Amino acid sequence: MLTAPQAKVLLKNHKNDLMPVIVGRQTHFEIAIGGQFIAAQRRGPTPQARQFKTLSAACSYLRTYVEYRGGCFYSLA
Repeated sequence: MLTAPQAKVLLKNHKNDLMPVIVGRQTHFEIAIGGQFIAAQRRGPTPQARQFKTLSAACSYLRTYVEYRGGCFYSLA
């Protein structure tokens, strides 16, 4: 699991090598970078990926908190 600051550094260091993937689940969306999901802000006993209710919320999170301005890949799981 990646935190938002870790994801930001990872994307900055690998500008052309990595692209975020927004994975669509049945009830929510999750963001993966380099095969690792971005973790929820508050971690419980079991780490889980941050969940977004809409695709636009996931894209907004990438722009705002991870400061990513490139393209994304969308996948429905």
